[in-house]
Amino acid sequence: MSRAGPPAWRPQPPAGPHRHRPPASAAPAEPPAPVAGPPRPSGAELDYTALVLCGPDEQNGRRGLLFPDSASDPVTAEYRRRAERVAALPLPGHAVRPRESAGSFDHRFDAAAPADIPSDGTWHTVTVGEIPVGLRTEYVCVPSVEQVVYTTLVLSNATDQALLAGPVEVTVNEDFLLTAALPTLAPGGVCRVGLGPAEAIGVTRRTSLHESTSGLRNNVTVLDHRVHVELANRLAVPVTVEVRERVPVTSDADVRIEERADWTAPEDGTEAEHHAPGTRLWRIELPSGGTAARDGGYEIRIPAGKALAGGNRRS
Repeated sequence: MSRAGPPAWRPQPPAGPHRHRPPASAAPAEPPAPVAGPPRPSGAELDYTALVLCGPDEQNGRRGLLFPDSASDPVTAEYRRRAERVAALPLPGHAVRPRESAGSFDHRFDAAAPADIPSDGTWHTVTVGEIPVGLRTEYVCVPSVEQVVYTTLVLSNATDQALLAGPVEVTVNEDFLLTAALPTLAPGGVCRVGLGPAEAIGVTRRTSLHESTSGLRNNVTVLDHRVHVELANRLAVPVTVEVRERVPVTSDADVRIEERADWTAPEDGTEAEHHAPGTRLWRIELPSGGTAARDGGYEIRIPAGKALAGGNRRS
């Protein structure tokens, strides 16, 4: 008779989620491929001035697209050589390159009509458009420095078009006078262009100085300056002459300067910024063949306690 033995016991894995173990011979998983970023153009592709538009005979999808210039293309190389030769030409008189004269603004000029320019490697003048500007002739003199009257042309740009720096040809009664340099004139700007001496307008300046003392004990030195200016117009038209004088400026409250003239100071704003401190102006209207005279002056009062060793300045 046979007897059954006790049942065999086998250990069981603990209860939990099912886990899969790859076989020992399985290869490790590959890392994910990096995500491709935007295309990065080369240095030659960023040189926009050297890019060439491919013609209709180009293959491989290059037709109508910009690609770097190829040195093996003789036609492109010849055009590049011509462009570099023109860029190296010396500029005409008073001409300024647009990148230097434009300043801090950009502007587009629309040509009035197409133009044919010869490709002969020299400069040519082409009319792009016409910009009406305001013109006014003024005459300026500083007789304390030089007894000469100068002609100035005042230009004002009331349009929305920019006028870049360059040469300007000045004519009087359809007769060519000279070629001058015109500065950049932005929309709404005003500038002056010097045209040289006006030989037909004469100016003469005479001065005098009288020194005295005042005060209870004669302790104040008085320097009395007198200025006499005469103008003569030998032109066939009336003119307006701006005579510029200058009075001393002091920061000492004890030193007084008293003016004795009907001149005026420059108006506050842009006009005053272009004048030295103490500038005074006479605007004198002269008829054709006429003359005019102006008298002015100022007193400098210096207390004895402000006197300088070796003498005071007389102006």
